[in-house]
Amino acid sequence: MPIATAVVADDEILNRELMAELLPRLGIAVRTAKDGVQALKALEAEPADLLITDIRMPGMGGLKLLLKAKEKWPEMPVVMMTAFASVESAVESMRQGAYDYLMKPFGLEQVEALLLRLNERQQLVREVKVLRDEVRDRHRARILLGTSPAMGAVMETIARAAKANATVLINGESGTGKELVARALHEQSPRAAAPFIKVNCAALTETLLTSELFGHEKGAFTGADDQRIGRFEAASGGTLLLDEISEISPDLQAKMLRVLEEREIERVGGNKPIPVDVRILATTNRDLLAEAKRGRFREDLYYRLNVIPVALPALRERAADIPTIIRHYLSHFSKEMGVKPTLEADGEALLATYRWPGNVRELVNIVERLTVLCGDAPIDAAAVRRCLPELGRSEPTTLPNPDGVGTVLTLDDLERRHILATLDRLAGNKQAAADALGISKRTLWDKLARYRVEAGDATEAPVSGA
Repeated sequence: MPIATAVVADDEILNRELMAELLPRLGIAVRTAKDGVQALKALEAEPADLLITDIRMPGMGGLKLLLKAKEKWPEMPVVMMTAFASVESAVESMRQGAYDYLMKPFGLEQVEALLLRLNERQQLVREVKVLRDEVRDRHRARILLGTSPAMGAVMETIARAAKANATVLINGESGTGKELVARALHEQSPRAAAPFIKVNCAALTETLLTSELFGHEKGAFTGADDQRIGRFEAASGGTLLLDEISEISPDLQAKMLRVLEEREIERVGGNKPIPVDVRILATTNRDLLAEAKRGRFREDLYYRLNVIPVALPALRERAADIPTIIRHYLSHFSKEMGVKPTLEADGEALLATYRWPGNVRELVNIVERLTVLCGDAPIDAAAVRRCLPELGRSEPTTLPNPDGVGTVLTLDDLERRHILATLDRLAGNKQAAADALGISKRTLWDKLARYRVEAGDATEAPVSGA
């Protein structure tokens, strides 16, 4: 909303009357005050969209009024009025948080131009807030999910490691959620209010990455026209995530080791050590110890990084978490898109049998795709097959025959084996098996009855039982 109300504070009655005449011409309702104390009382009685105050007033002057107003109403812009002799005070007030100043004497044109700039600025602030809220909501949706033993161990490690300042090495396949682990470590740590900064070590050349991490001095190399602060300094007091740490060069590995040992950096082209207070987290999808044994990664750096290891399991290794992940993201995307799809048991079962080579990232993408394409329609097995053609192209799951020869399973065979294996694992408890599979007990009975018929056993399954 544009500026609609203002409080004007000035000890000179002529200036108060001038503003009381000019502002209503611009569509702004105005209240006047003869000093800072009276202005604060007016704002406490009814907040305003804008405060305009003279700098020099008896009693509470403009600078003190500015500080008190910013303390109570930090979002309200403040404009200072000043004579030519007090320009330095006006500049100082802007350092203290004032938006702008008006030089006396002024007329309608100057006030109109200032308000136009202010309204444009307020509009940008609102747009930025909306974008930040959207980003925050999306980030809130991306959380670590799962109750499987493997994820339970990961979350327990996060809870313990977050309180420490030790370096953490997060290992896992692409798409398993390594960055989510890093964010969780930061957000649960005493550094949560400080910056969380991520650097993708695989995305930049050695020269660019060195400058990105350590910063550079003016003239350090061609094109270095200004001094630049690096990510280590920018993350001061917070957390720095070195994503894909295995991709850095041997020279950069040596520099990284020095930072971890000395807790200080030098900018490119500089010779002055700069202390840094940063917690280092690193991710990799490789076996860094094996890389070190092959001479591709410094062994001493590996041990410096691997103070607290976190090994993220692949999604196929925690298939029991798949229904939880599906439901969470289906709810999120449904709200985002304003639709209400229903997830059918056969659709969920089909998603649970896929091997997910892209891990959680691939699963989330497919859930979003299903939400978009299905809208309010049911998400059943047919919809899943339409949205996930990889079901027919992916590497088939191969299990051994009794004679030891591998056999390629159809999806129906895979579903049958999965259900029967789950039932066997739960000692025949059909209710527990249905809950674990994310299907109704009636659906489980129907499938078991069909398996018996296919096997040549016409015995019908009972409608109730353990």
